[in-house]
Amino acid sequence: MQLWKEWAVQLLVLDSFSLQAFLFIFAGTRRRNPSTVLRVLLWLAYLLADSTATFTLGHLSIVGTSRLHHLVAFWAPFLLLHLGGQDTITAYALEDNRLWLRHLQTLVVQLLGAAYVLCSYAAPGSRGAVVPVAAVLMFLVGAAKYGERVWALKCADDKGLESFDNYYGELTRFGDKEGWKNLDPVTAAHELEEFVGPAQEEKILHAAHILLGLCIRTFIVFEPQLTHYKRGVIGYFVCKKNIFRVVELELSLMYDILYTKARVIHTLYGACIRVVSLLAIVAALVLMFVFANTKDGGYNRVDVGITYLLLIEAFLMEITSGIMAAGSTWTRYYLHKNGWNRLHGVLVSIRRLVRAESWRSWSGTIGQLNMMDLCCLDQVIRVGDHTEMKMVLNELPPPLKIDSTHIEDLMLDEMLRVADKNGEAEDRMCSLNKNDGLPVIDADFDSRIIIGHIATNVILEQGGHEDEEGLHRATKALSDYMMFLLLMESPEMLPGASRRRMCDSAFLWLDRVKGINFRGMKPSTSLRPQFAQALLGEGRKPDDPYDRDKSPCKSGAELAKILLDKGWDTHHLLEVMFGFWVEMLCYAGRQCSKDSHARKLSRGGEFLTIVWLLTRHIAEYERFRPTYIPMMGRRVSLGEQLSSMSDQDA
Repeated sequence: MQLWKEWAVQLLVLDSFSLQAFLFIFAGTRRRNPSTVLRVLLWLAYLLADSTATFTLGHLSIVGTSRLHHLVAFWAPFLLLHLGGQDTITAYALEDNRLWLRHLQTLVVQLLGAAYVLCSYAAPGSRGAVVPVAAVLMFLVGAAKYGERVWALKCADDKGLESFDNYYGELTRFGDKEGWKNLDPVTAAHELEEFVGPAQEEKILHAAHILLGLCIRTFIVFEPQLTHYKRGVIGYFVCKKNIFRVVELELSLMYDILYTKARVIHTLYGACIRVVSLLAIVAALVLMFVFANTKDGGYNRVDVGITYLLLIEAFLMEITSGIMAAGSTWTRYYLHKNGWNRLHGVLVSIRRLVRAESWRSWSGTIGQLNMMDLCCLDQVIRVGDHTEMKMVLNELPPPLKIDSTHIEDLMLDEMLRVADKNGEAEDRMCSLNKNDGLPVIDADFDSRIIIGHIATNVILEQGGHEDEEGLHRATKALSDYMMFLLLMESPEMLPGASRRRMCDSAFLWLDRVKGINFRGMKPSTSLRPQFAQALLGEGRKPDDPYDRDKSPCKSGAELAKILLDKGWDTHHLLEVMFGFWVEMLCYAGRQCSKDSHARKLSRGGEFLTIVWLLTRHIAEYERFRPTYIPMMGRRVSLGEQLSSMSDQDA
């Protein structure tokens, strides 16, 4: 107990130091879908970092230390610095932003506590003396950093997003004349090519900045008001088939706004804080070195070592954060918008050299889960009155995830095809039962997923798809992805409330069919073709008039039978099923709450969120697409002219 009383503050400060170092290194991985273990560790570190620093500061102000350890008072400003957090993480959850007033209250209390500790230890006749000038410098740095965090939290709540949207405005460069806001799309595309050059990723990232206002307004449920210029940028990347990547990077920028200090760092105030903080830390380090060597008998060696450790950590983190901020895409866009073309060119060259744009990439994978595979592998078990997947019980590896890039071009073509019909483009893309080839499915959304999933699997197992491998893979991937959302990863992102009972019914029905047809056979995915035929046979059977709760799997088998009996060729059949899943994805994305989409950004993002935001972009593109522009003596559509530009670039 005596040892704890003597060294408690030192241990707590080292603990706070370690937590900040961990957050500094790993917090940035959240945008790229880290593993579950790392996500849990980040959550614990985020919670413990604040509570440890707060407890230690309170312990210092109440208990004090022995006169042999009076240097610990100098650590109070460092605890404020730790409470200010890292640039890469201000909020762990979306709700943290809405609690910014609580953080403001905590800021005031902790500032008073730290000031009390410094004054009591430095006062004449008190327990000792601290390095007064260095302590004041670090106190100011800690107060500024903590205030910066509270400001960042405030900027990320709903009202803060509205003000940021107004600040970002319609301008795409400093001093834009009114004419720039109404540039025709082709001129916009040429201007985009001119200042960014051939570096495709930097060009896409710049477009993400231009369209960030659309992303913000979509998240805060405001109707976007885009200029011709911005619609032209959307059209340019639609024709380049890179609009998916633009949307991904917009969401990456949105992550910065919601969960990091980016909104504050890249302002004049933020830049001043970085410069002044670095100078103050260097001055404090020099002063500490001078005072510690001239009064070597006055300080405990362990305390001196910890103090140096804290100062060096603060210095290295400030240097690293400053370099990252100076080289960020936010700085690059700021330089361009303000007309600092030479600096902008230098920064773009450096970013190309280090491939900085790759740091913003999301995982690019989507979850996959197949009901037929689970049943064929005997991965469905009974637990009481419910069915469970052994996967949930950690008896299997996590569900498979696949690369989504091969799906994106097909999805874009399908969304443009649907949006090109008469009516409001976004309403068409995000409505159900708009697929021309499918009969109307009268069921709730969860049941529709299972119906479509079973029908898709049965159809895909009929063979004859060798010449349609891309469409075959894309259709299966979207079907398995929707089941993944429904059963495993993100059920809160899908509309519907009776999910558990419906899933139980579906798995029990499949298990019954499997038991009848494959009793005693070894579980294996090689059973899929036979299982599909068994399900198709069930679809041909008449409904039981006494079965009040018809399984959606039975309906899925019936749908497969109806489609196969139409005699369509393989390509058309796959197109119909692929269109069905694109329709389901667009509808689910629109029905999902904005908060759910925002929360997923802190866990690597979700493909559903990308699709949701993409529908808004395509809707804006479709509003402007009928515009006609003179070209080569004839009148051609905007899409033709942009496509022509795309071919010339290639």
